[in-house]
Amino acid sequence: MAKLETASIEAETPAMAMAEARALAARLLKAAEEGRVGNDIFDEKAVIWHNTDELTLSLAQNMSHVLMFASKVPHWRYEDVRVTPFNGGFLQQHRWVGKTVSGEEFALSACAVARIRNGRIASIEEYFDSAPIARLGVAAWAPKKSAETA
Repeated sequence: MAKLETASIEAETPAMAMAEARALAARLLKAAEEGRVGNDIFDEKAVIWHNTDELTLSLAQNMSHVLMFASKVPHWRYEDVRVTPFNGGFLQQHRWVGKTVSGEEFALSACAVARIRNGRIASIEEYFDSAPIARLGVAAWAPKKSAETA
């Protein structure tokens, strides 16, 4: 796994840090669903790592993956969202659900570990099963071994 920078929330008390983390997670979800994730949520040097391809990407690089996914599942939403703040970030568990362009149901369970620096997301580690993405015919997020042999 690529080494990710550890970041922390600067807050007066642990309770404030937890509230900040929960609020930032809510802003991230809303922005993602609206297709407008940017520097008001992410640190300018933010990185995103995926368990499926073991790549660490910049926000811009990751957004190209998200746009590729959205072209296959244009009407998607988050369901069963659970956020657990911790000192320095939050754990988010959720399901991505929607319908593909061909009308098939799509569902993907995921877990994201976000680290926060100066009130913004500095890094995210995303964990999910690549099989639902592979069924869409999307090369993004494909496991390294599959990508090398394809």
